[in-house]
Amino acid sequence: MEGLVSSVDAELFRGLYKQLLEDTHYIDWNSWKFISDDVQRQYADLPEFDPSRRDILDRLVVVKLNGGLGTTMGCAGPKSFIKVKGELSFLDIARQQHEAFNELHGCRVPLLLMNSFYTDKQTIDKLGAESSVKTFCQSRCPRIYADTLLPVDEDGSDQEWYPPGHGNIFQSLAMNGILDELLEQGRDIMFVSNIDNTGATLDLKIAQFACNDEAEYIMECTAKTENDIKGGTLIDIGGQLMHLEIPQVPPEHLDEFCSTRTFKIFNTNNIWVNLRAVKRQLETISSEIIVNKKVLNGRDVIQLETSIGGCIRNFAKAYCKGVVDPVC
Repeated sequence: MEGLVSSVDAELFRGLYKQLLEDTHYIDWNSWKFISDDVQRQYADLPEFDPSRRDILDRLVVVKLNGGLGTTMGCAGPKSFIKVKGELSFLDIARQQHEAFNELHGCRVPLLLMNSFYTDKQTIDKLGAESSVKTFCQSRCPRIYADTLLPVDEDGSDQEWYPPGHGNIFQSLAMNGILDELLEQGRDIMFVSNIDNTGATLDLKIAQFACNDEAEYIMECTAKTENDIKGGTLIDIGGQLMHLEIPQVPPEHLDEFCSTRTFKIFNTNNIWVNLRAVKRQLETISSEIIVNKKVLNGRDVIQLETSIGGCIRNFAKAYCKGVVDPVC
């Protein structure tokens, strides 16, 4: 696998490894508080989209996260290939929804897929040469043994590598030249969502808010239910927004974290980001690491990952958007 990892990927992994060795992985449970009202906006309170604002449409770009495999759902390839409505797959639905949006509004908002090395070739082949959907591939990092913290031995397969989570999106956009390309086109408002979330579509009320308020980061959240107990939520630590997930929760407080009584909101992973803000601080964007534990060939291994939700801490004008009905 030598030569398949770029210098950018190597630097990324060094940073993650340094965090593993130096950072405290659990939060101080006595240090957090609920997020303040001034960073929250309710969807129902947003003004309706002004159809004369064609400038907003010209600033938009959509990215679908397409790095995961569908092995746990009985699919040997990318999860986006799984058929969920008749013969339509998640990928088919995402494309059709996007095409319908552009046709309805008479615009050409681009659709991009962030693939991993697991999904890249198959996705490109599936899209075909004539597709208007663009793709780019995120980084790859080496798995490490849990006991020695050394890289997993190479065996000629891809098993020793992994994609380091969707928090890697900003570096991947830059590394592939797409960040600068989008900014040159004037497209600086990026909407990101999981490709298997068929309810995650462009909402022009939120896009208008992002433009009018010069928001740098918006996380769409909804009411937490019993089905969402393991998902991320937002808290305030030291006056800074933090995306809290299970790996950052002390084991003795897991029941409280999973409870819907304490934490009322749930991150849908529908995220809006201003790409000019990304460009300004690209070299310093960071996130809490997620230590993802796996078993490989009978040995415990670790994947060091970050999430796009965790990147909220890098943006001064960040908001939690309360969404109840329109978006899942």
